Amino acid sequence: MDQDRSTIAILRESRALAYSVGGLTLAAGVVLLVWPDRTVTVVARLVGLLLALVGVGDLLDTLRNHRRGSYWGLLALVGLSNLVFGLALLFWPGVTVNVVVWLVGLDLVLTGVIGLLVRGRMPVELRGPLLTRSLLTIAFGIAVMAWPSATLSVVAFLLGALLVTFGLVLLWSGRQISRLADVAA
Repeated sequence: MDQDRSTIAILRESRALAYSVGGLTLAAGVVLLVWPDRTVTVVARLVGLLLALVGVGDLLDTLRNHRRGSYWGLLALVGLSNLVFGLALLFWPGVTVNVVVWLVGLDLVLTGVIGLLVRGRMPVELRGPLLTRSLLTIAFGIAVMAWPSATLSVVAFLLGALLVTFGLVLLWSGRQISRLADVAA
């Protein structure tokens, strides 16, 4: 762990990412929760765009801030899986509800499991939030996949609730990161 960067250095550089991804995630979640006549294509493309953006953000953050960390390969795998699943949802025009459900569910479970694996290698102060996020992600992924025949509204509601929750957590994290950066400066 000696090669890992300090938590303050990582957090200071991650505040813009927390704010931008948090804002996008919150907006996407609200759209999924309040848009009454959403279609499979709208949900798939919106979730696909979000997953692709999060994947790119995860990859950039991993390469920029965690490259020397002992866990960077696992973090890069999360970013790559988000990007691949996101692009599949964006560019698959005849996507069905079952495909959306399984791609999103698998992505959530994979992201949560990798988060649990990385947790032991993270600085102590980041382990609690990562555990919570990973367990929530796995639970939502399993819930989404457990109901593959669910209506689009149920899937969109579950994903919308997850995205709103994560968006608020990321925005709050960005605020906390800003406070830490101000104190450290």
